[in-house]
Amino acid sequence: MEKLPEKFNMVDLLGRAEERTPYQVVALQECERMNILTQEIRRSLHQLSLGLKGELTMTGGTFRMLFFWTLCQTVGRSGRTPPCAALWFSDLLLRIKELEAWSADFVLPSVVWLAGFFNPQSFLTAIMQAMARR
Repeated sequence: MEKLPEKFNMVDLLGRAEERTPYQVVALQECERMNILTQEIRRSLHQLSLGLKGELTMTGGTFRMLFFWTLCQTVGRSGRTPPCAALWFSDLLLRIKELEAWSADFVLPSVVWLAGFFNPQSFLTAIMQAMARR
């Protein structure tokens, strides 16, 4: 939970994105989706923490999440596969870092991680729209 950065301030971002170019729209959509994902992660981890302390009845979803993290760590230590939960989380943090850099000034980065988008097709569409406008 401590490693998760704060949510994107969508009110601030919408206020700074004055032109609403296709690339800015993609950045705003990605930030909004990232907020939804990180909020769900926070909620799930909080419930898991309460469940492990005995302060909350653990549901099937909580058990599945606990099983996933435990399985990934166990399999990762065996040397057969990398610890998927840790890798997934580090990728998530990298995605957030890229979105923070992009949304800071809304200047299109010189390189983008297409697979890191929630909706890569929207970025490809933004490229076509920007080129058509030129």
